Amino acid sequence: MSCLNLLTPPRLVLFDLVGTLLEPAAPVGATYAASAARHGIQVDPKIVASQFRQALLRYRYRPQATVPSDGEDRLFWGEIIRESLAPALDSGPGRERQHEIVEELYAHYGRGAAWRLYPETRSVLADLRGLRLRLGILSNWDRRARRVLADLGLIEFFSAIFLSAELGAAKPDPRLYHLVSDRLGCPTAALLLVGDDPEKDGTAPRACGYASWLVRRPEGDLQRLPLLLAKATHG
Repeated sequence: MSCLNLLTPPRLVLFDLVGTLLEPAAPVGATYAASAARHGIQVDPKIVASQFRQALLRYRYRPQATVPSDGEDRLFWGEIIRESLAPALDSGPGRERQHEIVEELYAHYGRGAAWRLYPETRSVLADLRGLRLRLGILSNWDRRARRVLADLGLIEFFSAIFLSAELGAAKPDPRLYHLVSDRLGCPTAALLLVGDDPEKDGTAPRACGYASWLVRRPEGDLQRLPLLLAKATHG
């Protein structure tokens, strides 16, 4: 858990999504393998999970030209899915059913049922709203996040939602943090980002002037955040 050093109360508290407020309801490897099986393709969930992690690491730093701004990120996630299920989708029946599997998984993760909130998420957001703090989202995701938040009953907590696939840049690209500040019409020093990634939610935004606070699961959670912000808000 990181320390929170604020000279003044933040004008907006921005949250990352996956790993911070929510997580997949079922293991990704099992979900991908089950989708493939419905199309007659058999894969080992453990191998899929390992290849999924490797694919995410490979695409951790996305050049700006590869990040869309129209809200759709099918090409990116299609590549992640194909690499996770390789080599099963590279030839034969797998290649023939590749499009259907990608579309099925892309749609699946665009619904709230595919996700679960961490136990403290809802109460922490309510407590922060009780402190009269404005809350927002800053996530490397696409327009599907809006439906997920609505399905999970969270969207009313947030007055601003910033998604990489709607802005044309992804964390940890400095352009994204500055673009958010520009859209809000406030200096970066007035923004606090809460997330789980030491670089994307920590060092990178701090280098742009943000305050940041990291949650390190499973060792910690968000429970302490309202108390820390109450001290910053009321002294």
